[in-house]
Amino acid sequence: MHFEIKTLHLVEPFRIAHGTSATRQVLRAANGDRVTEAPFVPYYGEDPAQTLELLNQPVLPSQLPRTASLALNLLRQDIVGHQTGQPLSAYAQSKLGAPPHPAPPGCRSFSIPTDLDAFAEKVSTISSQFPVLKLKLGSGDLGLDIATVSVARMAAPDANLLLDVNGGWDLSEAPLMIEKVAEYSPTLIEQPIHHRFGVEAWEELRSQLPGNSPPIFADESVQTAEDIVALADVVDGVNIKLLKCGSFDAAVAMMAAAKTHTLQILLGCMIETSLGTTAAAHLAPWADWIDLDGHFYVANDDYIGIDYDGDGQLIMPARPGIGAVLR
Repeated sequence: MHFEIKTLHLVEPFRIAHGTSATRQVLRAANGDRVTEAPFVPYYGEDPAQTLELLNQPVLPSQLPRTASLALNLLRQDIVGHQTGQPLSAYAQSKLGAPPHPAPPGCRSFSIPTDLDAFAEKVSTISSQFPVLKLKLGSGDLGLDIATVSVARMAAPDANLLLDVNGGWDLSEAPLMIEKVAEYSPTLIEQPIHHRFGVEAWEELRSQLPGNSPPIFADESVQTAEDIVALADVVDGVNIKLLKCGSFDAAVAMMAAAKTHTLQILLGCMIETSLGTTAAAHLAPWADWIDLDGHFYVANDDYIGIDYDGDGQLIMPARPGIGAVLR
């Protein structure tokens, strides 16, 4: 087995409430010709060099960092898929049952803008293909956050707008901001408050929102199926990502928990290559919304996997396992 770190160069700096990135790193795990990938995300604090050193020890520890855990789990899933001739989605179907619908339409994300005119032009262009747009908010400037939503709505009047705050509003700001951005008819608002506040803060936030507020989704606050159970009464949906879960199997378990509690599911990703986003996309038919465009921000994406047609509909590769191949 072989492990390596690959540096991803972004087509442009990507800014969210947690900070701005011009590069990202991913862990690659290989066994023969089978290769998988898991991204490092700055706010999880996992050091790529330390992770690589850990994986190259003669005996692996029982508890691995989430990035290493995900890469190894996907490698096992990919090997089994090639042995059986089945895609990763076959495992999901064995646990979740037949998909209730085709995969939802694709989404394109926009980092916090620095030039609203250029942002408006980009939104207008991309919305001609993609009917779902995700706007990153939580800039630290509440006026800019509102202007971002307003400009996007004017540029794409018919788009579904997913507003992702990444915990960038405090508990005193969030109810008023939700009321303000609701004027632009967003489809949902994701993680308006920081995950460090805990369940009690979500309960307080919900108590301050009117019954007709946009659906509120949790992202960083739900890392496990148990977290979903704890928040089920105060959120309308959850964002599920492979890296948060630490494995494809755990992501399936989180989907099952969300369905049990009748919560909507947004299937997300990190900034990663097509190898990573294609692995996640095998869960798309069980999601209500998908945000699988991390590879679009990578200038040196060395894999070919998922694609989108002219109407933004997801196209899966017809190959076993993950299904992504080297360019």
